[in-house]
Formats: sequence, C-alpha cells, structure tokens
Amino acid sequence: MIRPTVRQLEYIVAVADHGHFGRAARACFVTQPALSAQIQQVEALLEVTLFERDRRGARTTAAGDAIVRRARRLLTEVDELVESARSAGKPLSGDLRLGVIPTVGPYLLPRVLPRVRRRHEKLRLMLREEPTARLVADLEAGRLDLLLLALEADLADAHTHALFDDDFHVVMPSDHALARRKRLTQSDLTGEKVLLLDDGH
Repeated sequence: MIRPTVRQLEYIVAVADHGHFGRAARACFVTQPALSAQIQQVEALLEVTLFERDRRGARTTAAGDAIVRRARRLLTEVDELVESARSAGKPLSGDLRLGVIPTVGPYLLPRVLPRVRRRHEKLRLMLREEPTARLVADLEAGRLDLLLLALEADLADAHTHALFDDDFHVVMPSDHALARRKRLTQSDLTGEKVLLLDDGH
C-alpha cells in the first residue's frame, strides 16, 4: 500500500495553518511549486480534494478538515516516537510542554516545580498559562503535551488522571437565609445570585 510521507503530512498541515500555499511553502523552506506538487500527489493518492484554491489562498474542504486533524495527530505521534527513542533509558528528560489554567498555576506550581527540578534535572519544562478551551485546543493540535486543569472540561479521548479534589466554599451575609446551614448542595443555590469566575477557569 502506498502511503503519504511524513513530509507530505507536514505540508498538508502547513497549508491548513497558513491558509495559503506560498506562505506554507516559506514556512516549510521549500518552493511553492514543490509543495503544490506534493499536495497534488496526496490528493491523487487519497482520491480526495483537500483544499479549495482561489486568488485569496486555500481553504480546507470538509474531507480536508478531517484529514488535517488526523495528520496533526500522526505528526504528534511521530514526534513522540522520536522523543521516546532519544530519551530511552532517561525517563522524564527532554522537553515537556505543560499547559495550566490561571486559577491553578500560581498556587500549585511554586510548590511543585522546585521538587520536579531537583528530581529530574534533564527535564526542560515549558509552561503556558491559558483558559481551558485554548489549552485543550493546543493539546489536540499537538502544541502541548500535558494539561493541568479541572476535569469537567471536554477532553475527548485524552488520558486523564485526577490529582485532587478542590472544595467550593460559599460566602454570604450572616443574616442570609442559608447562613445557618453547615453544608449546601447545588440545588440550594437555585435562584440565588452567585458570583463565580468566568467559564474556562
């Protein structure tokens, strides 16, 4: 069976990211005719049109959208294979791109990172602090390796591991009707005006 090459998958993703064959070619350090020829080879091989081309640039077709998503995952797996081979016999070494939500990072990371550095000197940790939706999108696109966030987020087929539970505390005036209760449920707050953080935190 003839398969697309890793380089061809990189070209597909580059065109999808840049929305333009010329800009994608420059990002991949090849000429535009060479990149276009490789895209055409893949389209002929898969018997599908990946991009709609016009004077303004290139847009993925419906079929192209699905193939670009799979290409991103395959390229991420290839990167992980290479990193795994390089790190053989050296657990927790190399680069690790960690995404953290703002409501967790400032409180947890200062306590944890010094220990991580002491125990894993060859691990290079790169941190990104963003709202949940942006972190999940970066994980799916292969731009992040690991996330630290609340598990109610839609994480599709990502592997998850619960680290701890974080309790909610309700603060209210002492003369409020619910103030004498020691525990409250979510239904107790129905109809009440509640101040919460924005969605994504």
